[in-house]
Amino acid sequence: MIKFSKILDVDPFTGITEHFHQEGNNITIHKTGDGGANFEQNTIDRLNAKSGWKESFHKVASIEPIVIEHWRMELVLKGADNTNPLHKDNRVFLMSKLNDRDYSKLRTKEGHL
Repeated sequence: MIKFSKILDVDPFTGITEHFHQEGNNITIHKTGDGGANFEQNTIDRLNAKSGWKESFHKVASIEPIVIEHWRMELVLKGADNTNPLHKDNRVFLMSKLNDRDYSKLRTKEGHL
């Protein structure tokens, strides 16, 4: 069985790397990105954030491009008309993700959104 793997693209802006894999007749494209440093900064921001919601604007999260890409693919698989997870049409989707414990490292402010 022939195995082949190659990096297709590295986006210098987002840090997302696309990998092409072929094993026999199966072809997959895998995307990767590093969010570790951002998670550390999010924790620092969360610990230093003011409590309460009295002000008009609050930074509540910092989301890595690879996570946005993952969420975009979820919306594609759900058959959403608009697959941008940050678009106003997907507000319920985005808020549910940001309130989910699985994505708590993205948050820069405590509290339910």
